[in-house]
Parts: sequence; structure tokens; C-alpha cells
Amino acid sequence: MTQKTVNNIGMLVRCYEGLRNLRALLLLSGGAVVGLLLMAAAGAATAKLGFIAGLLMALLALLVYLAGINGAGLLLVDQADGRESRSVGAAFFGGLHATLTAFLSLLLLGLGLLLVFLVLLLLSYLGRIPGIGPLFAFLFAGPGAVALAFCYGLLVIGIPLLLVAVWRGNGVLGSIGRAVDIVLKRPLDALLHFVLLGLIVGPVAVFVIGLLVVTSGASITLFSAGSLFGGAHGFGGGFGGGYNSYGSALMSSPLDGVLDSLQQAGAASASVGVMMAILVAMFTLVAMFGYILVHDSLGAGIDASAENQLRGGFAQFKQKMEQHRPAPAAPKAPPSACRDCGANLTPGDRFCGECGQST
Repeated sequence: MTQKTVNNIGMLVRCYEGLRNLRALLLLSGGAVVGLLLMAAAGAATAKLGFIAGLLMALLALLVYLAGINGAGLLLVDQADGRESRSVGAAFFGGLHATLTAFLSLLLLGLGLLLVFLVLLLLSYLGRIPGIGPLFAFLFAGPGAVALAFCYGLLVIGIPLLLVAVWRGNGVLGSIGRAVDIVLKRPLDALLHFVLLGLIVGPVAVFVIGLLVVTSGASITLFSAGSLFGGAHGFGGGFGGGYNSYGSALMSSPLDGVLDSLQQAGAASASVGVMMAILVAMFTLVAMFGYILVHDSLGAGIDASAENQLRGGFAQFKQKMEQHRPAPAAPKAPPSACRDCGANLTPGDRFCGECGQST
């Protein structure tokens, strides 16, 4: 193992420092809980008010959930930079802005990838030409596979880098350019960092979450089975207290204990679900902090060439649009008046139409 790899492992182990950021954990888990509640309300709104109301409520739930994730990312960036953390409210509203920027960045990135697929689709038709089609297939199939591999790699590796760039305050073009620069100029380093991050976080997350899954079954069984002994306890109390208590125990329905047990099982399952959600949020926080460390490590010393090219291309496109914009119609000259009779004259008249005087 090289010294560089050892240093990378030592740097990525710091990703567990994200667990210290309680504000980020609160915003991440709180956004998830509120988003789930709003999603449940969206289902009720759909049943009572119609599809449009339910859709709007569902979009609001998604916005709150994504704002919680991006707001937690902003708090983790504050932690990574060693500066004073912003408040939870400021991080949430900042997360709303980051959500919009990330959405536009991913939309533009998706359009670029769609353009690559369209180009490859058009080139594929050349391979269907009788006689010379196999030649075009040989010339374009290999480079097309490389282009698609880059697109898929950009999706897998570039999107987390793009999100971190958004958390660091970059705009739409800046975030895309930053991710593309890192993937193009340091592809193997980026892949190595993400593999190492997965090896550091993945096994621990699988072990801890799997252990909770195993123990949650025993816990739910214990707390839901407690009510089954309640009837026996009541019977013993009735026997010691006299025939009245004994008679009331006989008149009770045999389903009461079963229903009580089901209610306790539901409450116990909900409690375990909350613990599971918090645990997942904690490891999500660890992964997000790891992404920030990877972004900062790989982005050090890289110039913004892709961002500059994107900005230049959009500037040229905007300039072309301005050049071909329809010119406004020339304003009509105001009518003049005859010096003798005051009648209105139109441009080009040499004589007044009323009095005949020369203009």
C-alpha cells in the first residue's frame, strides 16, 4: 500500500467526526420526519380534496425532506472549515436555496447526458447502412462505450461532488464545472477515494444496522407479550379479592388480551422504527461528511477550466440569441403642422393639402 493511499485512509477516517454535529443530525432527521408526516397528509388530502391538492402536498413534503439534507450539508461544511456553525433555521433556509441550485444543476447535467445519448443514437443509424455499416460500427462503437462509461462514472462519482460544490456556495455552472473538472482530471483518485469511503463506512453501517434488526425482533416480542400476562395477573387479583373480581374476570372478552398485545406490538414497532431512522440518519451524516472531505481533497489545486468553458459557451449562446433578436419597429415621426394654416402634414409632403403653401 502506497503512502498516498495510507494518507487517504487517514483522512477519510475523519468522516465519523460528522457524528459530532448535533445540529446537522437534528436537521437531517427532523426533515425526514416532517417530510414523512407531510407525505401522509398528502395521502389524506388526495382522498378528500383531490389529486392536485395531494400532489402539491407531496411536493412540499419532498421539498422539506431535501431542504433538510442540504441544510445538514451546509452545517457539515461549516464544521469542515472550522468556523462557527450557523443556526438550524438559517441552515434550513439555506438548504432550500441549495435544493433549487442542485435541482437546476442536475437538470442541466441530465440534458447534457441526454445529448450524448442522442448523438450516439444518430451515429448508430450509420451502422445500419448496407455494405459500409460494419465499418461505422467499428469506428463509433468503441468510443461510444467510452463516452457512456464516462457518463455513468459522472453520475456515480460526480453527483456527490456536485452536491458538495453546491453546499460550498457554487452556482449551477460552477457546481457542474467543479464536478466535471475533478472527474476528468483525477478520475482514478476520485474512484479510489469513494471506494475507500465505502469500505470505511459500509461494513460498520451494515453491522450496526443489522445488529439492531436482530435485537429489535426480540425487543418487540418482549414488550408486546407483556399484555398476555395481564389477564393472568388480573385473575389472581380477582381470586384474592373475592367472587366479584373473579366474576368480572370471567365476563371479560378473551380477545381483550390479544387486542392489547397488538397495540403494544404496534407501539414497540414504532419505537424501533424511530431508532432505526435515527441510526440511518447518523450513517448518512457520516457519508455526507466523507463526501466533503473527498471533494476538498481532490479539488485542491485544480483550475476551473470546465467551469470557464461552460460559462464561455453560455455567454456565446446568449450573445447569439441577442444578435438574432427581432429588431423593434422604428418609431413613426410625429406629424408636423403647416406654418400658415396649421393643418397637419405627413412626412414627405412638399405642399400643404389645405392652403397649398410650400412646406
